[in-house]
Amino acid sequence: MARKAPASRPIRSRAAPGSLAKARPPLRTVGSYWPYATTLFDYVRRAMPITNPLSLSDDEVYAVSAYVLFPNGIVGEDAVMNAQTLPQVKMPNRDGFVSDWPPRARN
Repeated sequence: MARKAPASRPIRSRAAPGSLAKARPPLRTVGSYWPYATTLFDYVRRAMPITNPLSLSDDEVYAVSAYVLFPNGIVGEDAVMNAQTLPQVKMPNRDGFVSDWPPRARN
């Protein structure tokens, strides 16, 4: 069962695109801190609720993910989040990440 993003007022973690690079200190928000919506899903799954981590069902994790993404302007109010739609969400700073890993040697 898929969940829709609930109507809500914007949360404080909302910031304009580019706020990570332009603001001093950089504003770490949902849109700038995670390159993929699936990373948000994983974080919610592992960390919430704080008093009982790993206790949410898949539907509840999708609902929380939609709740966080909607007020940040990343998905629409009527967005349906599930295993098929969440990986399709394009995070605003997806292309702003660079790898810390050294290049792999090719044989």
